[in-house]
Amino acid sequence: MLHKNIIASSLKESFILIWKNKSLFALLFILQIIFFVIFSLITYKYGLKMIESQKAIEYYVSQLKLDEASVASNVLQQKNILGDEPSSISRNFYDIVKNFRLYLIYTFILLVMFVSINWTITTTLINKKNFNKLIKDFLKIFFASFSYLGLVFYFFYSLFNITTFETATMTAKILTKVVPFSIFSIILAYFMFISISLLHKTELKNIIQKTLSIGIKKAHYILSVYFLNVFLFGISIFLFYYFIEKNLFILLLSIMLMIFSFVFGRIFMVNVVEKLEKS
Repeated sequence: MLHKNIIASSLKESFILIWKNKSLFALLFILQIIFFVIFSLITYKYGLKMIESQKAIEYYVSQLKLDEASVASNVLQQKNILGDEPSSISRNFYDIVKNFRLYLIYTFILLVMFVSINWTITTTLINKKNFNKLIKDFLKIFFASFSYLGLVFYFFYSLFNITTFETATMTAKILTKVVPFSIFSIILAYFMFISISLLHKTELKNIIQKTLSIGIKKAHYILSVYFLNVFLFGISIFLFYYFIEKNLFILLLSIMLMIFSFVFGRIFMVNVVEKLEKS
């Protein structure tokens, strides 16, 4: 019963807060749109460069004659079996690595700044604060998001610290690293949002203890919040893909719902965590 009361009352309070703070909610909504636009531009720019380098490698390899007769002939003539310009493979590979790392760096900066600004405004929605308190909360959230996200991005950044030859021989080894760290990243994200939701009322020195206490002892509440947020986001994604070529109005509504799910999800999360801290 207590579980239902906390979740239900938090849902109700979240909608009330949105209604009472329309201007702040509108600001959060606009900031979310700006985030998606910037993130899409970063993804498009560096994704396109990586795809171009990948296609260049594929095209070069497709032109090679790698049948037994051709390989034997090249060996006898002391020619490189990888053609006249084998360096183009490594050059394009390193371009992919370079652009992937740049993509990670810009995405990391964007996420840290976005999380810090938006979660600070979200907590302001629930607890009004003066300018000094606003700056203090921003700095605490910035430090927490930088720490959590830094661990995740450092792994993926260092994952490509390999040569072209190692890529061919270590693919299985790389995958064995990616899977457990992806799980570790999900766990970090789980605790990160709890920490960020606590920071407007908790000092940094106490944040780990309180985060673990709520995240472990009251996990069923937090998982309920994540489930409802993911469910809302899932509906928007389903509507988007289902009506992408069928109904422009519903397509636009699905995009609005997607953006709303992120903004509402933060407000809902802070509300629930605040109640859990008091209970």
